[in-house]
Amino acid sequence: MSNLLVGQGCLLVASPELLDPNFARTVVFVIAHDGDGTFGLVLNRPLDASLDDVLEAAGEGAERIRVHRGGPVQPEMLQFLSSGDGPGRTLLPGVAVGGDLDALVAHARGASAVRAYAGYAGWGSGQLEAETREGSWIVAPARAEHVFDVPADKLWVAVLRELGGRYAWLALEGGDPEAN
Repeated sequence: MSNLLVGQGCLLVASPELLDPNFARTVVFVIAHDGDGTFGLVLNRPLDASLDDVLEAAGEGAERIRVHRGGPVQPEMLQFLSSGDGPGRTLLPGVAVGGDLDALVAHARGASAVRAYAGYAGWGSGQLEAETREGSWIVAPARAEHVFDVPADKLWVAVLRELGGRYAWLALEGGDPEAN
């Protein structure tokens, strides 16, 4: 595991040993972390849909908002991340969570990035820390580029390579040097 502690605004990178199909090779952006547990959104599971495909009357510009599978919990619930000084609560420079739907759609119309996430990933109190200690998750610092600019199919490898050292090796066919 990395030396970074789990906290709001960090990334959780699934280790190659994490074979749960909900989380294999995923990168989760932590939205909230406190004594009650952890709430995050899977960044690298895009769906073939935009907001206007899943919400009736979402408004002009909704077709610009891509929908992702945010996690296995409550897939009928939508959460939003927006770039820059978007509507909602700022989590880290260049990334805000939540906001009024009309403001989010207007933000997307203004050529700013907005992503919708169906469902979320959640852990009870102490659960994520235990999974991190056992090596299921690698904690990494997050930047706005991870959320909006790195292609979803390249995000897992990109974050591991950024961490360098032994983590960069994990990006090579799951960390098995013999497989490369």
